[in-house]
Amino acid sequence: MNRLRPFLPLLLPLATLVGYLLTGSFVLRSATTLLCLAIVLTASIARQRIAYSWWIVAAFALSFAGDYVLGHWGGSFAGFVSGVGLFLLAHLGYLTYCLRQGRLCRWLLVLLLLTFGTYFIIFLRPAIADDLTRYAVLAYILVSCLSLSAAAGLQLTDPPSRFLFIAGIASLLFSDLLIAQKRFLHDGTLYALMMPTYFASQLLITSAIIRLTTTAPPASGK
Repeated sequence: MNRLRPFLPLLLPLATLVGYLLTGSFVLRSATTLLCLAIVLTASIARQRIAYSWWIVAAFALSFAGDYVLGHWGGSFAGFVSGVGLFLLAHLGYLTYCLRQGRLCRWLLVLLLLTFGTYFIIFLRPAIADDLTRYAVLAYILVSCLSLSAAAGLQLTDPPSRFLFIAGIASLLFSDLLIAQKRFLHDGTLYALMMPTYFASQLLITSAIIRLTTTAPPASGK
């Protein structure tokens, strides 16, 4: 039971997530992200690891902003590009966090770039009408591949924390793929999984930070 105690705060964002899935309330949807942010911030301050974890806090804050923009103005050209830009910055937060505690997994980066580069060239590029959106999506794909490769290259003292973080970034990448399929290719086959996998990414990353701050010794001013 003592091992599970640090994870009990996750019941709050889980409750708001269930509430959102049942009601569609944007307030509950936003609360899920903001509660994950608060949990990461609190756990990191308590274990003196905020110098690392504030990048996750920033990524969650940018994700909240991107979700708000896409949820309210995502149907417009400016709203969609702005939302993509905010989520791209969130990925840079995850990328920075990982690179400060590891390095890129190069073989995975090559594999991801080949896979998603081919997907972009063959499917997405012909389906996107304007150059600005095309460049924004391409930049987003590049940064997403970098963040997942950096997550795979994390050098943490606790292997389960690393696994949870990789799973979180992979879930986010899958959620983004479903958005691209629906918006540009008009394929909503698995779109019902988009929001669950998006929030699963935040819950998994938050779990990784909780476990890491619980098992690792306090940071010494890094």
